Amino acid sequence: MDKKFALYGCGKAGLSVALALKSQGYEVVGCDSRSLNSKEMGSQWLACPMIKIPEEVKENIPIMIGVSEDAIPDVDLLIGKGEYVSGRVVFHLSGALPSRSLNRCRLSGAKVGSLHPLMILPDPLTGARNLRNATFAIEGREQAVAVLKEMALSISGKFFIIPVKGKTIYHIAAVNASNNLVALLAESMYLLEVAGVPRSETGKAFQSLVEITVKNFYSEGPVQVLTGPVERGNLKMVEAHLRTLSKLPKSKEIYRILCLRALEIAGEKHPDRKKIYDELEKLLK
Repeated sequence: MDKKFALYGCGKAGLSVALALKSQGYEVVGCDSRSLNSKEMGSQWLACPMIKIPEEVKENIPIMIGVSEDAIPDVDLLIGKGEYVSGRVVFHLSGALPSRSLNRCRLSGAKVGSLHPLMILPDPLTGARNLRNATFAIEGREQAVAVLKEMALSISGKFFIIPVKGKTIYHIAAVNASNNLVALLAESMYLLEVAGVPRSETGKAFQSLVEITVKNFYSEGPVQVLTGPVERGNLKMVEAHLRTLSKLPKSKEIYRILCLRALEIAGEKHPDRKKIYDELEKLLK
């Protein structure tokens, strides 16, 4: 396979992935964007010509769409012209939208796909470096998937394939692993402050605990690493926690839902504790 592609959309995601591919021997044949400033910036970052996509992209060269989710439908209509995309791989980098969101391209005969890196991309250079350790989620038509697998293998060697119907659930999982993890840690800091610890000391109070927990989670798995009052079946302590949180309804709901999830994991770890776990479930529900 020729290691070439064209980029439409020169934001952080598009430039990060394009730079990562370029560092692995791929050629960016050209870039395009909806604004001239963005197009010029992409040309400078990638040292590639500014072109008109799809008209000026030779046959069989894939087109990467690196725009935001909201812009994908408009870009799809803009570039999904049958005489230029028929038979060509066209893919986007969205984690939330499936490849079929490129509906105009698909109906025009393009082999559509999506390539989403599970990684933070704060800027093109840092993003390109971070991608060396990223796992890529791939979804789409068979021809597109083959091309995207080669790209993922070139950058980091790590990828998995998602069925089209699973794309939204996949994105929720990614949100939980990153965005909602931040929210959960912020909730822990908030409760520490409510407990009377000065705000200046709450920031790093749990850092070592969190880092060790995450490390153990990935080395041993959730069943083995789970500890705490739920896992121990400490009904009185969980009851005291819920009572204390009665004046903090949002925090109580977060605690309740997470404890119910922990209870499911605990049930796998200690099937012999079903009786006490059933009592805990009634308390939490």
